[in-house]
Amino acid sequence: MKNYIKCSVLILSGILVFFAAQKYVHSNVDVHNEMDRSPRIHPDYSDIVIPPNIAPLNFMLDEPGKEYFVDFSAAGGSNAHIRISTKKNKVIIPAAKWRRLLSDNRGKKLSIQVYVKDPQNRWKKFRPVIIRVANETIDSHVVYRLINPAYTLWWNMGIYQRNLETFNESPIFTNRMTRKNCMNCHSFCANRPEMMMFHMRAEYGGTMLIMNGKATKIDTKTNHTMSPGVYPAWHPGGYHIAFSVNKIYQSFHAQKDHSIDVYDKDSDLIVYDIQTNTVTTSPKVSTRRMENLPTWSPDGKYLYFCRGPEWTEDRDFKKIKYDLMRIAYDVEANQWGEVETILSSVKTGKSITFPRVSPDNRYLLFCMSDYGYFAIHYPSSNLYLLDLKTQNYWKLNVNSESSESYHSWSSNSRWFVFASKREDGLCSRLYFSYLDSSGDANKPFLMPQKDPAFYDTFIMNYNVPELIKGPVKTSHWTLMKASTRPPVKANFDSTVCADSLSWAASADKP
Repeated sequence: MKNYIKCSVLILSGILVFFAAQKYVHSNVDVHNEMDRSPRIHPDYSDIVIPPNIAPLNFMLDEPGKEYFVDFSAAGGSNAHIRISTKKNKVIIPAAKWRRLLSDNRGKKLSIQVYVKDPQNRWKKFRPVIIRVANETIDSHVVYRLINPAYTLWWNMGIYQRNLETFNESPIFTNRMTRKNCMNCHSFCANRPEMMMFHMRAEYGGTMLIMNGKATKIDTKTNHTMSPGVYPAWHPGGYHIAFSVNKIYQSFHAQKDHSIDVYDKDSDLIVYDIQTNTVTTSPKVSTRRMENLPTWSPDGKYLYFCRGPEWTEDRDFKKIKYDLMRIAYDVEANQWGEVETILSSVKTGKSITFPRVSPDNRYLLFCMSDYGYFAIHYPSSNLYLLDLKTQNYWKLNVNSESSESYHSWSSNSRWFVFASKREDGLCSRLYFSYLDSSGDANKPFLMPQKDPAFYDTFIMNYNVPELIKGPVKTSHWTLMKASTRPPVKANFDSTVCADSLSWAASADKP
């Protein structure tokens, strides 16, 4: 009993000493130097809007000091404070407390008050860093490919998923068991993790189709199309996938921020019917001009795409600009409408690429660059938003001096993710932005990591980010078995007049 009482007294004394120390720091910093600026932190999470289900925003304090005290506070809730005292400049936020803080303060602002002790034991107080917690959540997972920054070597490549509510990253599929082949262009049906596809190239070539835990490999190349399916878009109904088919070329340069040009000499659109294993198209989207990068409207009635001019051998690919187009298509009746120009490169003076319609069918997010469509490598590539009701478009305030490229929407249309090279001009990182109902995008924030110094030494590119509503659960073993089997050969739609397609007139057709 005496030992028990003694132990309790010691524990209680320790608790009192801890809180006394916290109180001492917190109650005495006000009498020392107050800085007329906010602290320098990295990543820069100041003045951002965050989802209420995001992982802790751990950060580095780029302020010299021998000790740091950080106070996270908000207006409401019983867990309105998180106080962290550390002698290192890394601020690691307790996950459970962070979740409670965000949950209690949806729609409110958080204040991050930073105090730094200098070598003379004087505390400096900085202006608080302010962030706002949105009411709307973000889809819980993001899927991306990790690839080296040059995009030319792929012996260590994989498609990964990250839980945005935690720091957990896991591979969906890697190429370690498929002889280091290339894999790319993953896509989902309406942010649904159980309906996924991606391509495999080289020896185990084919399109991997994943539906409710079952995996199949398809060969979408036919005698009347120039290539297998390339850039995909899954119809929201779940049984059709639009692809471009392309003759792709590359040009390499000795520039850090613009090392590769990717361009086409021909491209068309096709639609693959999963239920009938049939590829169809139309002369309206299979012309001598270059149709590319399809994406569906959320009601499934329209197929948006980019279209460039006809390729000629004397054409300079650095002068090619793409227009934004759309065509009505009834997937049930297999009937095509007429091609419409939505936004012309003549009007914008730029080349339009990577169109993605918001799930609420209000906005279309896209990139524009000086030329071409493969904006991943172009420092001139920026993000724009088109209001589908008014047809007005504008440059978003999320851009930087480096490349902003591939993007996707959260299922509630309030968040989007995009890849940016703004950190070093070389490696793509993932950034998230909140879009309000007026179409105003807020300052983007870097995907948080458990170690805030993670990106300083990580040299892989995050490529093709796709937001999904939960984890992909199909096992690595299931995918490996399907990937090493011969692909199922797709049929060509017999109702289409193949002689009317652009590929029929090509000198190097199959």
